[in-house]
Amino acid sequence: MFGIGKGGAADAETRANRLYRAFAPVAARYRFEFSRPREMTPGGRPSVVFLGNHSSGKSTIVNSLLGDPPVQTTGVAPTDDAFTVLIYGETEGEFYGPSALGRLPAEFQGLSRLGPDFLQHLAVKVRAREYLRGVNLVDSPGMIDTPEGTVSRTYDFTAAVRAFCGVCDLVLFLFDPEKPGTTGETVDVLAACLHGMEFKLRVLLNKADTFDSMEDFARAYGTLCWNLARILHTKDLPPILSTWTPRSDARMAARIPLEGFEKHRAELLEMLRGASSRRFDALVAGVQGDFARLCVQARVLSAARAKLFRIGVARALVVAAATAAVFALAWYFAVRPLPQDASLLRLAPRWLAAALAGAATFAAGFFASRLCARRYRARLSAGADSVFRSVFAEKLAAGRGGEWEQHWAEVRPDVSALLAAGLSAPLFSWGDIGRIDRAIAVEIPAISSSR
Repeated sequence: MFGIGKGGAADAETRANRLYRAFAPVAARYRFEFSRPREMTPGGRPSVVFLGNHSSGKSTIVNSLLGDPPVQTTGVAPTDDAFTVLIYGETEGEFYGPSALGRLPAEFQGLSRLGPDFLQHLAVKVRAREYLRGVNLVDSPGMIDTPEGTVSRTYDFTAAVRAFCGVCDLVLFLFDPEKPGTTGETVDVLAACLHGMEFKLRVLLNKADTFDSMEDFARAYGTLCWNLARILHTKDLPPILSTWTPRSDARMAARIPLEGFEKHRAELLEMLRGASSRRFDALVAGVQGDFARLCVQARVLSAARAKLFRIGVARALVVAAATAAVFALAWYFAVRPLPQDASLLRLAPRWLAAALAGAATFAAGFFASRLCARRYRARLSAGADSVFRSVFAEKLAAGRGGEWEQHWAEVRPDVSALLAAGLSAPLFSWGDIGRIDRAIAVEIPAISSSR
């Protein structure tokens, strides 16, 4: 149903795997972690993640796609607190915790970085359903919208959502007509988790069959649009589909005609059927983003390392010159007043005093230099933005800096932390930078053209 041609995405994934393996040592030298996994399953299935508040209809859509009997538990109240990945398998089973991770494809293995607390909220359900032959489905826990806007989980929910969005090829964000507002965890996800992955996002105003009137629908739709515009801060809103899921139970008949919503429902189903092409698009976008961020981090760290090296050399020369001057002056005053026939025994204390004066000067200069270096490194960490602007001045001046500024915003916390901790890039980085530039200019476009 959703088969991927061997010469398309599979070839692109094979090339991407080689590229990630080749640049793994470079990334390690600059303390950079790729967001995409280093190993992806060539010709693997695309993945779709469902996000949204509890009772927004995520599990209901999943059950509708998979057919009877239902796989996911549904209900008005929260029914599940785990990220559930549904995959195809002839031998059905359910796996929870760390053992669940071993059942997932290679691209999901990066979830282990989220820690043991997260793994306790990971589930894998293997089902021999025809629909799962072509796509993996991820059902997420319902987001908590508390009046205070503060929630507590035992793991970093925002990081978990971003990790799944990075791995998956389509992100469906569902809203319930009764809760079109965006507070609590919903705000965090929309504002932070989907940055750089907006092309994957589709918003669903679900449960269209529950509206009392078209006026009710218009009010809910307008509220959702206003909230999205307030949080996303983008010129254009993501596509919003008004959908509903037919159910066989005795739900009260819809009060408004549903024929007008069939187009959006058909569009959603077509979108799911075309998930394989989105896998290729998500792969290329992920590789491009990873190497662009690596480029930014490597260049900024290299520039900061060069600044620290120059400052360090200048301080070392100053300390050496001061030590030599003090030693020479002390030697001069220690030896000059004595007659030429003075014995070595009489000269020894003065020589020792001269040596001690030089050593004391060197020690004082050394520790002062270390203190100044620490303070300069702290200032450099706090002022990392200025280093980025100086390195990318040409691109920023040419009006092409918007994309690089976004990448810098993503790596800036890591770069600042590395500089503050004293971890710096290799002194000679021309070879690494050249390889990264070539990958961005030549090798990644080759992956894009392999479709």
